[in-house]
Amino acid sequence: MLQKKATSREDIVITGMSCRFAQSPDPAAFWRNILQRRALFTPLAQEEKAAPGRPRPNVFDRPFPTHAAQLHDLYAYDPNAQRFPRAMSPGENPDVFFMVQLVIDALRDSGCSIGNLPTDCVSLRLGYVPQFNGAVVGWLQNTLFLDQTLDIIQKIFPQAESDQLEGVRAKLAASLAKPSPYAFMSAFGCSMAAWVAHLLGFAGPATVLEAGGVSAHQSVQSAMDDLLARRADIAVAGALQPPLSSQMLQGMSGAITFSRGKGLHPFSRACDGTLPGEGGAVFVLKRLKDALREKDRIYAIIRSTGVVTASLDPPRKVPPPAERMARAFRRALDAAGLAPGTLAYVEGHGCGVPYLDERELEVLQDVLGARTTARPLTGLGAVKGNIGNTLWAAGAASLLKAALAIHHRVLPPNVEVERVHARLTAAQSPLYLLAEARPWVRGSKAAPRRAGVLAVDFTGTCGAAVLEEYTGGEA
Repeated sequence: MLQKKATSREDIVITGMSCRFAQSPDPAAFWRNILQRRALFTPLAQEEKAAPGRPRPNVFDRPFPTHAAQLHDLYAYDPNAQRFPRAMSPGENPDVFFMVQLVIDALRDSGCSIGNLPTDCVSLRLGYVPQFNGAVVGWLQNTLFLDQTLDIIQKIFPQAESDQLEGVRAKLAASLAKPSPYAFMSAFGCSMAAWVAHLLGFAGPATVLEAGGVSAHQSVQSAMDDLLARRADIAVAGALQPPLSSQMLQGMSGAITFSRGKGLHPFSRACDGTLPGEGGAVFVLKRLKDALREKDRIYAIIRSTGVVTASLDPPRKVPPPAERMARAFRRALDAAGLAPGTLAYVEGHGCGVPYLDERELEVLQDVLGARTTARPLTGLGAVKGNIGNTLWAAGAASLLKAALAIHHRVLPPNVEVERVHARLTAAQSPLYLLAEARPWVRGSKAAPRRAGVLAVDFTGTCGAAVLEEYTGGEA
């Protein structure tokens, strides 16, 4: 039964977006790649060092990816476009400058310029976790690694004098980039939000939210709360997955099932694991009334979000996300006051890990209900087939794709899947996997285009969001 929309809650809309993903320098390129069904994976550079036909060594003895959807030269920033242009100092965290660029691009897309923003009324919520960036590595090299190296040398050459060892330490230290206090401090996650806000002059709340693959849903939820509580008039939200090192991927292989193939095929019977991706996306959010007053372009309304946190299941060491995923999905639908059958499209998690795809389809079919002649089938997609599993930015990529689908009024296609999962071909399935782009003809003031967006982290934390087109009615 369709629930009535709550009248006490204002609608929050997306008025600007930016992104950088594999071969996608902006949302327009990202959308073209989706429409062309492009799988944007390239060989990992480290793989070239391995013997032909031999898997790379792995500390966890688990499959290690040979391909990834990489940023390459897109992991860059334009100093002249930033509020305080300067070159990056040795040892600083480059993620900060990259994120500043994404925020600037999103604000420009929304029609804002840094110079005329009401900076006291801008909040910033970013999904991010520091990884093996230059600041972290520099910190470890100048401290822990130096001490460990000297300990190893002393064990190998016990006859070495202390002044000789100190001479070796001095030479090793001289070979490293000269550390600076800020470069070390930029390794902290909180520095990301604080420094981005400082560079852009934002004086509202600015925080980093670390929720794995659900980080974007969590940051958007916090940004919406800022607007609804009048802590901000403009809220900037997003998530970032910086370039992945070999060391990072080897560590993650202990918890994530990676494919040894060259592509990722969500919801396929033949999928054997996921492939990593890099990038990030940023959204500019406003209250609908404010966007209408300022005559902003509106990509989509974010009707609701739902996040359900969880910890690993100790006996099996494997997250059981089925119940949590369903709860997150239902929580988002309930918050929007909508019945599941009103969704014409679902952008799924679709990571290519067999048991996760299986459980996700089970949850979707349970929440949506069995197929009936009373309503159309719901289209299903997963952007990971194009740009990989972008980990901390995975939810951001999915939200971006759903918002663009609503904006362009197109049901977007998936990458080619030779053998669609049996659950999708079953007679009772309410879902179908989109094999080609289709005009999204279902849309009116009475039945606007709506999409659900799911995200699942490897810890079992689940997120969902409901996006809807703006049909031109009063706020």
